[in-house]
Parts: sequence; structure tokens; C-alpha cells
Amino acid sequence: MVKGEKRKREAMVKGEGSNPKPNLDDAYEYLRTVKKKVDSDKYDNFIAIMNNFKARRIDRKCCISEVERLFKGNKGLISGFNVFLPQSLKLDDWTPVEHSVEVKMMPPNFHQDL
Repeated sequence: MVKGEKRKREAMVKGEGSNPKPNLDDAYEYLRTVKKKVDSDKYDNFIAIMNNFKARRIDRKCCISEVERLFKGNKGLISGFNVFLPQSLKLDDWTPVEHSVEVKMMPPNFHQDL
């Protein structure tokens, strides 16, 4: 890749411009950007969301919603994520996000009651 092209692609992944469809190098650059900008817990959550999407445990809309919630307020990361989305699904950093509550059911511990 030519040096100028690399800079253009890095700018695109950081949400600073528009270029052709992103490729695998762009995805890795975005991951590096995320890792630099957020704490390790938030980065691990992002990776978990992406892994769940890849494994088809969550659908595209759920994936996008979770990333939007995770990066809410970080315009650069949301803009960078938008690079990988079709126009109809791009996120707007200024819209409120619906918060969902995750409920985990715990089985009763009968031994504790004895």
C-alpha cells in the first residue's frame, strides 16, 4: 500500500474522511484505535460484542446497538465504527441510546438453605 493511501485509510477508520469500502487492514487499524482510546474493560467488551456477532449469537442490529451504547459520547470511535456499516445503519452520536437491562437468572442454591 502506498504511503498516502495508508494515511487516507487510517483517516477513514478514525472517522476523518470517506474512502472506498474498508478492508481487513482497516479493521485492524480500527481495533488499534479502540485499544488506545478506551480502558481494557471497555476494549474487552467491544471484542466480546464482535465475537458474539461473528458467532451469530447476536444479530446485526443488536451488535450495532451494543457498540453504540459502549462508545456513547466518543464521537471518534462511533465515526470509525460507521465506516464498516451500510449507509442505512450508520450511527448518529447525538441520538439517545435505549438502555437495556440484562437479567441473569440464578438457580436456587438448596444446599445453602440446609
